[in-house]
Formats: sequence, structure tokens, C-alpha cells
Amino acid sequence: MVNANRGTALATAMLCVATAGLAVVWLSAVVGPAYTLFRWIPNGYNEGWNAYWAEVAWRGGALYPAVNSPISDNYPPLSFYIVGALGRLIGDNIFAGRLLALLSLLAVAFNLFVWLRRWQVSRAVAAFGATLFLAAFSTYAPAYMTMNDPQLLAHAFMITSVTVLWRFDFSRKALAAAAVLMVAAGCVKHLLIALPLAVTVWIALYRKEILVRWLITAVSVLAVALAALYYTQGAIFFHDLASSRLYSRLLAESGLWRVWESVGFLIVLGMVAGIAFALRVGRREVREQAAFVLLYLVLAAGVGALAASGKGVDRNAFFDFLIAVSLAVAVGVEQIRARGVGRYAAPTPVVGRAMLPGVGATGGVARWLTGALAAAAVAAGCCIVLLIGAARQWPARWHLLQQTDAREASALRVINDIRRLGGGAAACEELSLCYWAGSAFKVDFFNYGQKLATSALPATDCAETFTAASISLVQVNSPHGEPRLSFRLPAGCNAAIARTYSLAIKNSHGRLMLAARRSASDGRLPGEEAAKHAQPTAED
Repeated sequence: MVNANRGTALATAMLCVATAGLAVVWLSAVVGPAYTLFRWIPNGYNEGWNAYWAEVAWRGGALYPAVNSPISDNYPPLSFYIVGALGRLIGDNIFAGRLLALLSLLAVAFNLFVWLRRWQVSRAVAAFGATLFLAAFSTYAPAYMTMNDPQLLAHAFMITSVTVLWRFDFSRKALAAAAVLMVAAGCVKHLLIALPLAVTVWIALYRKEILVRWLITAVSVLAVALAALYYTQGAIFFHDLASSRLYSRLLAESGLWRVWESVGFLIVLGMVAGIAFALRVGRREVREQAAFVLLYLVLAAGVGALAASGKGVDRNAFFDFLIAVSLAVAVGVEQIRARGVGRYAAPTPVVGRAMLPGVGATGGVARWLTGALAAAAVAAGCCIVLLIGAARQWPARWHLLQQTDAREASALRVINDIRRLGGGAAACEELSLCYWAGSAFKVDFFNYGQKLATSALPATDCAETFTAASISLVQVNSPHGEPRLSFRLPAGCNAAIARTYSLAIKNSHGRLMLAARRSASDGRLPGEEAAKHAQPTAED
């Protein structure tokens, strides 16, 4: 009995140490992004893009411009109002979006813990599963932890809907609340369909008596949301949502390979849940839990691969998959832990010479300890692999952290140059630079480039868009020695820009191209005076 107590304590200690190690992995990755949360340092194309649309939303502009416009909006509108509201409080939409992303990431992890506990997973394993998600996320997509992008906000809404369903046992109110949360998530990011599909299939398999009620509730809430979107945004919303984009099988394969490189070992370990389900081990509730996780995992992989085939879709296509695989590993660890005593979730305490139900005391305790120690070993393995990866990345992260002040100073110099030379009428490939410089939203380089590449707009449109009369300065991200101006625009469009604009400044953020001709009357750049007070509206 003493040995059993020691073995159980050892297994618990191993699990807690593994969870603490995973927390270290996440903290080592998030310290840099958190330090730059409110710094004027660009963090990807989406930051400025989302900040501009949040500004448009709160100033009452049209969120969905005509399809032939050089700016596009292919996201649902809810995140723009949420980010815009917080942006008004703290004074900057980019900073607001970054803060929301970090809070949303923590909200997802918290919901994973609550959902696992609702399924009677031990507190230690539930904490391990939630922390595993944070550590795996910081390995796979560290930039998104504090990026002004609505993806994590949408996942926070979506995973909360599942927690509500199970926490309140699929009651009428829970079904209604979950449907509202799912639709809200869809109104933030419309491609999050893996979890609603998994929930619906699972209900059809294991809660047939509420399937019709669930379908009626979900369809009703969705219909109301679509009607509201049509009434407030117009039919152009649905057209803009399906904006022109290039698709490629190679892009999907590349996305899948990145996932495998980052968290491939978790995919293998997650199959433990699948094996447990196939062998029908454990209680009925545990098998139902494993079934849901596996459904979610398969659907998330399929939807992620499909989304990743689109040009410009980044690692966020597989965030659902990352959540699902973290759940699968946690469920698998719990299955191993409980396997030692067969149909019982934990061993019955041994008092004196009393025995475990249905087994000999010595054999039952031995099996329990074997399962508990094996589960702790799996958790420790996850921790070790991710710790090694974090240790390899830490020198580069530390160097980047040390360069924070210099990076911000460099960005501020470019922002000041854009403000000084652009006169409010600049077009930036790094949209956050133009946003911070107070310039109008002139060109959405990525979506505009996709329209040109797919022939949704004629090739001649570029020369009509990039004119000295409407755009006084162009900022492109081309690195030193790169002959192309912008990799987001076709070659013909780059050539048109080169004919109208000449290099003014070259820096770490690319090139500033200035309109070749100036106004003969006052020496100002054409369009400067009109652009001084320009606001970021859809018409721009």
C-alpha cells in the first residue's frame, strides 16, 4: 500500500511537472509579443487591414465596397465593431486587436479545461490539456498570439458554445445560447465550420432525441443573422465574402506539412483516443467523449486543408485542428490513466486487506499504477519535445526582444516619412504603417492583387489606380536586392507603379516610392491638400 501511494504520488507529480514545463514553453514564446503589445511595430499584413475596417465600422462608412474597388473586405463585420469599440477606449485599433487576440487565446485554453472537467477528466489532466494547447500554439503560430486578427476571437466564441452545451447538459437554453455563440463566431470569421459540424453529427449519433430541436434552433439563429447582415450591409456583403482568390493543391500540401513539422508528434499521440474508442474501453461517457474529439479532429483537418489551398491563407487555417489535437491528447492521457482498472475510472481505495472491485488488490493496484505512470510519461514526453523546440528558438526570440526599441524606432521613422511625404494619400503594402501615419485606405495590396491575378479586374486597372493624382506615395515591402516592388501584385502592376513613381527612400521596411511629378503651382505632391483630411472610408 505504501508503494502504491508512492507510485500514485509520483505519477501525479510527473503530470504536474509536465504541465508546468508546458507553461514555461508558452511563457517563453509569449513574453516577446506581450512586450510589443502596445509598441508601434508592424506584425503582419492583417494588422493594418483589420484596423482600417474597424475605423470604417465606427465612423459609419460602408464596410463592403464595390467589387471593382482597390480595397476589399472579405470578413464578416462583427470583429470590426468589437475591435473598434476597444480601440476607441485605448486609442488605437491595432493595439486593441492585439490585446483581444491574447485574451481570446487564454479564453480558448480556459474553455478546454472546463470542457474536459465536464467529462470527468481529472483536474491534473484537464490542466495538462489546456496548457498543451497554449504550448503547441506558441510553437506553431507564435505571431498570432498578439496579432490584430479576428481568428482567435472567433475561436473563443466557438469553443465557448461547446462548453455551454455540455456544461448545461444540452438544455433548451443551452442549445439556444450555443447557437447564438456559434453564429457570433461565424460573424467574426466565416470559415469556422468544423466544430458546428462535429457537434451536429455527435448529437445525431448520441443525443438523437434533441437533434430536431438543435437543428431548428441553429437554423433559426443563422437565418436571423443572415437577414440582419443583408439588411445592414446589403447584398454586396455576400459577394465580397466570396472575393476572388487563387487556389492551389500545393498550398494545401504546404500547409499540412507545416502542421506536421510543428505538432506531428501530437497527432500520433492523439490517436490514443482513437484506439481507445475503437477498442471500446472505459465507460460509455468516455467513449462518447472520444467520439466527439475524433469527429472534431477529422473535420478540422479536412476544413483546414481546404482553406489552406487558398492564396494568402496562413497558419490560422489549422487553429481548429490544433485545438482538436490538444483535446485528443488529453483524452488519450486520461484513457491510459483509467485503463489500469478496466471499467473503473480510478481504483477503489484499499483499506486494510480490502480489494479493488472485481480484481485482486495487488493486481488492481499494479494496473492502476501502470496506467497512471504511463499517462504521466506521455505528458512528460509532450513537455520534453516542446521544451527542446522552445530552447532552440529562444536565442532568436531573445535577440528579437533586445531589438524592440530599435525596431520601433525604425518603424516610427518610416511612419513619419509617410506622414511627411504622403500627405494622407499614401498606399502601403504594410498597411499598419499607413494606418499609424494617418493616411487614407487607398489600396488593399493582397486582395487587389488577387483580383488582378484572377482577371476579376482588367490588367489596365492598376495604371488607373496608381496615379499621382490620387496616390502620392507608395510603400512596398520589397527587400534589398529584390527586383520586384511588391510580391502581392502581378508583374504588370509593378511595372505600372515603376512608371509613375520613383524611389525616394529605401529602409528595413522596403521602399517608399514618390510620385514623379509635382504640382507646378505650389510644389506640393498632387492630391496632397485634398488628402490631408481624408478618412479611411470604403469610397477611398
